[in-house]
Amino acid sequence: MSTSGYGLVLVGGVLVLLVVGGVTTGLVGNTGETGPTLASESPGGGNALAVTGVESPSEVRPGDSLRVRVRVENTGDREITESLTLRVRDDDGAVSETGATVELGPGESTATTIVVDTEVLEPGQYTYEVSSGANSTATGAVAVLHPPAFSLSDESSGLTVVKGTAATLTANVTNTGDYRGLQRVHFAVDRDRDGSVSSTETTEKRVLSIAGGQQQTVEERVETGDLEPGRYRYRIASENESVNGTLTVQQPATFDVQNASAPAAVRRGDPVTVSATLENVGDVGGTTTVEFSGPNGTEPTTRTVTLARDESTNVSFTATTANVSRDTHNYTISTETDAATNAVRVEDSYFEVSHLDGPSVLYVGDTAVFSARVTNVGNVTGTQTVEHRIDSDGDDRPEAYGVEESVTLKPGEQTTVRFELEYTLLDGKDYPVEPLKLETYVYGIYSADTRASSALSVKPAWASGGGGGSSGESDDRSVSNGEKASLDEITQDKYGYYYHEVSGETQRQVREIYDRQPFADGLVAVEVRTREQIARQDYGADIEPGEEFDFTALDIETQQQVEAEFDAQFQSESGDRIESWDEIAQTEYGTTYENLTASRQSSVRAEYQEQFD
Repeated sequence: MSTSGYGLVLVGGVLVLLVVGGVTTGLVGNTGETGPTLASESPGGGNALAVTGVESPSEVRPGDSLRVRVRVENTGDREITESLTLRVRDDDGAVSETGATVELGPGESTATTIVVDTEVLEPGQYTYEVSSGANSTATGAVAVLHPPAFSLSDESSGLTVVKGTAATLTANVTNTGDYRGLQRVHFAVDRDRDGSVSSTETTEKRVLSIAGGQQQTVEERVETGDLEPGRYRYRIASENESVNGTLTVQQPATFDVQNASAPAAVRRGDPVTVSATLENVGDVGGTTTVEFSGPNGTEPTTRTVTLARDESTNVSFTATTANVSRDTHNYTISTETDAATNAVRVEDSYFEVSHLDGPSVLYVGDTAVFSARVTNVGNVTGTQTVEHRIDSDGDDRPEAYGVEESVTLKPGEQTTVRFELEYTLLDGKDYPVEPLKLETYVYGIYSADTRASSALSVKPAWASGGGGGSSGESDDRSVSNGEKASLDEITQDKYGYYYHEVSGETQRQVREIYDRQPFADGLVAVEVRTREQIARQDYGADIEPGEEFDFTALDIETQQQVEAEFDAQFQSESGDRIESWDEIAQTEYGTTYENLTASRQSSVRAEYQEQFD
């Protein structure tokens, strides 16, 4: 027995690549269910070839062959050679035909497979029949499956988000074929709005595996924090399709501060009111914290404001100026995104004390006369108490003791205050302060704003040379008003004691003054201050009276300022003079300290320190 194939007729003329579902079990390259075995429709007889059954897959994928297995039997009593014909029909009746030849002896049966190339068949439902001449026919059905085909839809159309909020682009990918396939999808956003998308604006492709007839959703998160408000084109693309859309990024609630206003000037102590208009210029409504701030002495204030898009409201804040200095100050109303500042002049009287006049030496029994000029350099009329103070406890900080005068001045107006006081009389009367000892005292005339101060030395009456007289003549009787004063004269002039009666620390400071004589023109011993006095009186050095003075404990800048003031009191540069960093640098290297290298600066500092060792 033998068989041979023949002829393949192409019907329809279209080669279509389709995805195929189930095919006959056991056939190479096919999966799925096998179709029913069909009995011959003719009983056979004589010398006839009978088709006793056919087997085929219920479905086949495009590109895979349709294999129909036919069982035949020679029902006659002699050897025959017959042709088998397979006809495949679609719904429109178009026929694809192929066949095979079999040879069988009497009573023999066999099975043969007829193969149809599915490239000639478009996807769809087909019926077929297998016949042997006109003697026997068998029929069956098969489906040629549709291959995977994908459609893409944009589910993000009209997406709008507020800047800073993540946007989610969403697409649906549908497999319209009959079996599972893979599809690649990527997203791109034209972030720089140049009309195209670069590789940095495109996401990596994602591979989707989608069953036939199924749909899958894919999303992409887009951060908008670095996008300016506006419209951005985006594209969602699969392997054979793309869709375009627009992402709108809105301006968040943005609160502008407009039309801020405040008075140009207020009197110190009066309230100041600052107002402004807040407008939400963003695309959406929102809430902001409005803050009001001013100079030192102004308590910051906050307020919460909620506005819809394009809505505006007025806000105002009032603050006291009682704790604000006389000056022009800035008052600000601000939100997270904007601020407006107004300059307000806080006006007040300002009593400047100048032209202090008083004795530098006061002899026991004399009356001390102190005077000063008081000028209102402020911009409003004011009334202040101007008082005389004297350091009666030796801490270099003059104390008030009730000697005062009330002064009222218009802006630019001035007056002279005068105090005539008896400090040193021992007659049992009640004076503002106890009789002063034979020491040096710091005194001054003070307003609420400024002061003018100096020092006087109290001396015994016998030291005046005349047993008394006015303090205005004291400078001419100073025991140190000569070419060069002795240690005793300087000590008497400054402290009212002899040199051997004072402490070792005071002796050392007197010696410093003695060694540096002569004094600068016009100065007498009582007016010459020690380094300790300069540090305490001018720079606030915290040194208790009687405590040993450590000059090097001051910071270096203060040391050099104190030394400069101390040196200015003498004509001579010899003696205990302490050279500054700059002076040493000029002597050693011919330039200022700042111009030296770090190594040379270190050497200068070491040489400076050696002056105290």
